[in-house]
Amino acid sequence: MSNNCYNEHIASGGNGDDGNGHSHSHSHTHGSHNHDHAPPPIPTNPSQSLNSKIATTRLTALNLTNPQNELPKLFKSFDDKYSIKPEFKSDADNQLIIRIPFNAVTVKLYSIILRTNSNSDNCPRVIKLYKNNDHLDFDSTDSTKHTYEIEHPEIGFAGSSNSDDDVFVNDDEFVEHFLPRHLFSNVTDLSIFFQNNWTDDDDENLIIYSLELRGEFKELTKDPIITMYESAAHPADHKNILKDSFKNNLSID
Repeated sequence: MSNNCYNEHIASGGNGDDGNGHSHSHSHTHGSHNHDHAPPPIPTNPSQSLNSKIATTRLTALNLTNPQNELPKLFKSFDDKYSIKPEFKSDADNQLIIRIPFNAVTVKLYSIILRTNSNSDNCPRVIKLYKNNDHLDFDSTDSTKHTYEIEHPEIGFAGSSNSDDDVFVNDDEFVEHFLPRHLFSNVTDLSIFFQNNWTDDDDENLIIYSLELRGEFKELTKDPIITMYESAAHPADHKNILKDSFKNNLSID
């Protein structure tokens, strides 16, 4: 099934969600999804990448084992695109929230590109995106309407980050999720909720290696503030004006 088909499937409600944020569809087994045929993303045009527009000092994540100050390394540059270190792992269970603010721009998102671990226990499945909601947390995910929902296939790095090698070049491990652009215009921040894994096992942890955002951006500009002053002068000023005009020592009370 192609990546676009996955997006259409999840948008139509075919995610097996029971309404409580947990999927109970266990009919799949690893290797039976035919996900390995999803085409890899085309190389990024520098003008399409939004990673450089992210306010990295304000990035935050909930339920992440990594230190918060390590988060900018998730949004890899072209030079370290294929690095698997550091890996980003959820902490207590199989859920993760990443909040991404943008720096003095509004963006129109075209797609997000993920490189995850392909193991069923560690690979995210249902991913919900929230536009311009910088206060999202796990308590509010059920009561807050998401902007869009996608299903991530079991595609990604199959090895271990404990390897002595830091770099593994394989474009087939990256998945691009195309987004409806009309829903993601005028975005100032994006929250991504990784809801579960493919085994739906709460005791397992999600593993993500990189995240890239593609789209276009517009610089934020502030309109000049024009203050209109009242044209009427103070009464005392009128007295002085009349004295200067007539210069006849007229006493004005």
